[in-house]
Amino acid sequence: MSCETSLNQLSVETRAKLRSAQLLTSLPQVVSELLQNSLDAGASQVDIGVDCEEWSCWVRDNGAGISKAGLTMIGKGSEEGRYNTSKAYTPASLASVSTFGFRGEALSSMAELCCLEISSRTSQSRESWSVILKGGKSLYSGPSIRWRREIAGTVVCVRDAFFSLPIRRQSHPSTAKTIDAIKQELEAYALMFPSVSFTLQDDNKSRENASNKGHVLRVPKTRSILAAFRHMYGRALTEHVEEIDATSGDLKVEGFMSLVGARSKAHQYLYINKHPISFCDLHRLIDSKFSNSTFIKHAYDEGGETNLRSSVRRSPRKGEKKAIYVLNLVIPTRLIDNCLEPAKSAVQIEHKNVVTTFLSSVIDLFLIRHGFASGKRGVEEEGCDPPPKKRKVSIVPNNATQNNVPHSRKVEPKEERAIFIHPGNISEEIPQTTVWEDPAAGEMFIVNTRTGNSYSQNSRHEIDGTKSANVNRISRIPRLLMKSLDGACSGPAHDKMPDWLQEALIANDAYATTEPKIPSLPLFANQASDDQGYALTHSSYCARDFGAPGQSSSEHARTRFHKGDLSKAQVINQVDRKFIACLVDLDQGHGKPPKQLAAGGSTLILIDQHAADERVRVERFLTEICSGFLRHCEGTGGVEVSELSPAVPILLTRHEASRLATIEEIQSAFDRWGVRFEGLAKLTSLKPECAGDETSDGYVQVFVRAIPAIVGDKLLMNDELRDLVKGYLGTLESEGVYPPNLSQQIDADNIKDDESRWLKALRWCPQELLDLINSKACRGAVMFNDPLSLEQCERLVRHLAATAFPFQCAHGRPSLVPLTHVSIKSGRRSEPALDWTRLG
Repeated sequence: MSCETSLNQLSVETRAKLRSAQLLTSLPQVVSELLQNSLDAGASQVDIGVDCEEWSCWVRDNGAGISKAGLTMIGKGSEEGRYNTSKAYTPASLASVSTFGFRGEALSSMAELCCLEISSRTSQSRESWSVILKGGKSLYSGPSIRWRREIAGTVVCVRDAFFSLPIRRQSHPSTAKTIDAIKQELEAYALMFPSVSFTLQDDNKSRENASNKGHVLRVPKTRSILAAFRHMYGRALTEHVEEIDATSGDLKVEGFMSLVGARSKAHQYLYINKHPISFCDLHRLIDSKFSNSTFIKHAYDEGGETNLRSSVRRSPRKGEKKAIYVLNLVIPTRLIDNCLEPAKSAVQIEHKNVVTTFLSSVIDLFLIRHGFASGKRGVEEEGCDPPPKKRKVSIVPNNATQNNVPHSRKVEPKEERAIFIHPGNISEEIPQTTVWEDPAAGEMFIVNTRTGNSYSQNSRHEIDGTKSANVNRISRIPRLLMKSLDGACSGPAHDKMPDWLQEALIANDAYATTEPKIPSLPLFANQASDDQGYALTHSSYCARDFGAPGQSSSEHARTRFHKGDLSKAQVINQVDRKFIACLVDLDQGHGKPPKQLAAGGSTLILIDQHAADERVRVERFLTEICSGFLRHCEGTGGVEVSELSPAVPILLTRHEASRLATIEEIQSAFDRWGVRFEGLAKLTSLKPECAGDETSDGYVQVFVRAIPAIVGDKLLMNDELRDLVKGYLGTLESEGVYPPNLSQQIDADNIKDDESRWLKALRWCPQELLDLINSKACRGAVMFNDPLSLEQCERLVRHLAATAFPFQCAHGRPSLVPLTHVSIKSGRRSEPALDWTRLG
């Protein structure tokens, strides 16, 4: 039985509601559409008011205005009121659109979803006319009453926004986030239109307090993009800048780039034809250029220039600096397509490679001019120089055949890097020297691989088992006095070193070797690890001596460690005051060991005592602070804090201080981690026109009254507290990391193990705070050369096995290394038992 389905046309009201709901999705987008209309009308002053509690906003400008006839067309309702615009284009001219708006749908969509009132007056009109619509129906049309204008211009007032879409209201951001989103949108357009003055006010605060309390932003007319930026954000981020004005054919880029590095990408503005665009490949191109240069390390600080050739080692905990730029790409409109989505922020470009090449060259020239990149251009990606590569040197044993040495360079063989396994006799002597070629001078040097001492290959040194000690001693003599044992001169003097001085140096204990030669076996390659297991690879050399005899050199046995294996480890003793030697029996439950391993044996591992203790400490600290974070989210407690009396002042830029003082979500995010402020209410009372002087440095003092106790001592050192606040502010601004209701997530994930719950909060931990915790764990951990008793070694291994990530230290380095498989009986002949006592 067939069933026919008839097609019916959607009603006018249905079409209008569907179209409007797609075009306007939030209150900030409503304001953005009205702002663009004002700029298209040629306004030199735009005032905006927002009341999130009442779901209303208004935009007032002094542009060209809308005639009475135009208002009458808008007031015709859902059907005839749509697609009316003063910027009408023919199909042929759509390829050369020069305005923000061109669809004629914004006002009619607002009339469908809100109560819309438009009051406007043109320069030729003697009267101001108004129209009021709601739900697509006209409620009033006539002379203006509420928004009467004395000069040309337009006022558009939106009330009861999204009254017909209650779900959209429920999912709408909070008041603070909405105001902040509108402020950021206004700032973005203010940078591109420095000849226009802008104001933004919160009408809800204006009613409750004095009129000044409601002012959110004031941007006066300025002379340039850079001046507008400095007025809004102060001079701190633009003390050293280069203004950009480059042209290539029909393409042009204008704006500026700062030599100062920021902690976030919040001050990166990219436009196409003055229209802000969403994150795209052009942003990625600029990011890659700056990331592949030395800018990330040597960009200027807010306080001034950093040393590009500084001998002071930069702390590895300090984050990479982000670029600050405002760039407007001018591209012929026929070459772009910005009709991909209603906000017109996504753009497709014809001949994209031409645009990217042009933009890339502009960034390259900026980096080269200021010493952040070299001027050499090669085949590297986008013309940017990669970091210099280390010269690769082949490492082969002395008894290797000559065929193993590359023909392009004659390099003496060199022993493999080794690690101590067995103190007994080894069948063949491992050489102590290798040859290294200076890549700059081309000179060959003999290097003692144990001591690191070196001498030119052209000199007549003799380094062997009998004279190496003497050479080691003489190699410590200052270069100006150093001579070879047989009279060859290595300094400026040519007379022979006196015998008495040579004998004295040899007899002096200060130049004697500190320890005997260490028998060794090569490290294994191809080791890999993950969070739950550690890959173990047995080389043929190790298997031949301690593993399965008769195994060919090409065979490799591979298995994995698991946390359960580590918990059952048999501790042997401390080795060289650096490592803990253990025997581990692989857990059969995690899979059978490979057939190459002899049955009934164990795996010998060395545990880095510093990395192990560091891992134990860092997880103890993280458990404490992350558990406090979770308790705060659940409303049952919080992070343990240290109260500061008096409060500690830190300097923030005015933009940072304003966001901290006005957005409650940001204050709450800091509070979750134990950072609390005082006096923020005073910052909201600052007059924007006073604080935003273009000539001021743009700094504001903020007081911190509490910090997390776990890193309280470190936060009060140097600028650590300031770095934490600025870094986390940048993260919250650029990534919007506002933790949700974590208790619901934990329940949904069925996490019942208290030892694992803290991992849920780790993703929200500020990177700066995590770096401080890692540093504290490292500084207080057991160090190399710290003696440990057998009991202490066993306790450390037991604690390491109980951690969540036992196979890596706080900084991600491996905490243990597998050495070899040790079997009791191997093949037909029995191997001599290992003397484990000599490992101590």
